[in-house]
Amino acid sequence: MLKRTTLLPLILAAALTGCGNDSPENSVDYTPEGTKSYGGVYVSASIGEPSNLIPWLAGDAASSEVTAHIYNSLIKYDKNLEFEADLAQSWDVSEDGLTLTFHLQPDAKWSDGTPFTAHDVMATYKTITDPNTRTPYAQKYTIVKEAKVLDDHTFRVTYAEPFAPALASWAQLAILPKHKLDEAEDINTAELVQTPLGTGPYKLQKWKRGQEIQLIANPDSFEGRPNITLLRNRLITDLDAQFLALRKGEIDNMGLKPIQYERLTNKDSFTDRFAKYRYMGRLYVYMGFNLKHDLFKDKHVRQALSFATPRETIINGILMGHGVASFGPFVPETWAENPNLKPYPQDFAKAKELLADAGWKDTDGDGILDKDGKPFQFTVVTNQGNDQRIKTAEIMQQAFKKVGVDMKIRVQEWATFIENTIHKRDFDAVMLGWSLPVEPDPYDVWHSSKTGPREFNFVGYNNPRVDELITKARQTFDQAERQKYLWEFQEILHDEQPYLFLFSPNSLVAIHRRVKGVEPAPAGIGYNFEDWYIPESQRLYNADMIVQ
Repeated sequence: MLKRTTLLPLILAAALTGCGNDSPENSVDYTPEGTKSYGGVYVSASIGEPSNLIPWLAGDAASSEVTAHIYNSLIKYDKNLEFEADLAQSWDVSEDGLTLTFHLQPDAKWSDGTPFTAHDVMATYKTITDPNTRTPYAQKYTIVKEAKVLDDHTFRVTYAEPFAPALASWAQLAILPKHKLDEAEDINTAELVQTPLGTGPYKLQKWKRGQEIQLIANPDSFEGRPNITLLRNRLITDLDAQFLALRKGEIDNMGLKPIQYERLTNKDSFTDRFAKYRYMGRLYVYMGFNLKHDLFKDKHVRQALSFATPRETIINGILMGHGVASFGPFVPETWAENPNLKPYPQDFAKAKELLADAGWKDTDGDGILDKDGKPFQFTVVTNQGNDQRIKTAEIMQQAFKKVGVDMKIRVQEWATFIENTIHKRDFDAVMLGWSLPVEPDPYDVWHSSKTGPREFNFVGYNNPRVDELITKARQTFDQAERQKYLWEFQEILHDEQPYLFLFSPNSLVAIHRRVKGVEPAPAGIGYNFEDWYIPESQRLYNADMIVQ
């Protein structure tokens, strides 16, 4: 499913019933824009199933791909990454920047018909800041000095000290219904986890665990009824299987692998039916170390592994040039990224020197380094269905062997990976990706206070100076001053290498030409999904044709 307000790269596909390459759709001319009208079915797929459908209890892309269609925030980003109205039709910022006043949409309703009010915003605020709520996002809201309902359609928050990402934080918080929150004895197991109730353009129709999620258009959405009636998100855990479905005409959209984009989608039989898009994604892929593991406590060991990593080989071989090597946690070539830093170059000699200085030597002649009678051996865990990460790990495995390090690879199904490996901190190293928000705020991933259960600093990074720099950056409105703090923060990460920052890939997307209204912009291509439409004459299925 495409996301309305978030900017994750799109890894999408879907399947209806079988129709091969000789499908009747091949005879349809998809060139005409047709007439915009309501109706039609849009299908997508995900390599992982959502963990739950309360957005700020979940931290995974599979969950947010679904909930972004169901819930609204007070404000959101437009196509140029500027703030625009959402549940708040306007807002005021005090001269000192400490008070935000949101004037809410008077006609917004929950999909059960209950009017939306400022009391819903207050209930959401109180719930996410409740210590019993298992969310990694609470800190942005616990620092609010005072939250107040001024009337049914006015909500105000005041901060004790400057907080630069304040507005951005309210663009990130999905608002939940007070009447459902009041019913919940425990938000972590509430009905909303499986049965969401939002104000957004779509509402849940069906969730068949292990198979698919169906969303149906909300005709009473304050944003206006979306053009496409039914969205289906199917669980298809293998990208090659998704691509097969794409070629057979069974899907509407997919995030292509580089080899698919470059070599398998250039024939007229494909381009007549699908448009291809390429743009810089807001994502980086990394190998993160469990910093409590004895192997990785010494930064010189982590530096050595970074010098042994063949980033350019990965970009040229696996990404086929569709991406850039990364060295830190910000979007490339934006104001927050430190231009004085570069990715570690591959240098086996330097890697071996650092490992030797750290006491690692091949004492038994088997090609694997040893220290205190133990071999340098560890396992990296990554998720099933993501060939890009698996193949990256395989290339790194071979490179590490050349410096005497034995890295094994374990691949897990997504839900198991998140629940048993990440949440339980049961790993030597992991290979994952972070999607990056528009507002650069590294607090949730890198501050030492964020190492608790289900928090995002799951590698256990702790550096007092980094904590100080992140806090100063958040408390500074002046961008030039914030930049100084963020640049020094990156210099420390670059030296300490708690992650091996690997690459930022391009988003490579194919969308069926029957889908109209797609307009690429700085925000990507999913920002205006509710304006997309499928002309009646080009529809493969209508909503009433779907077998329930």
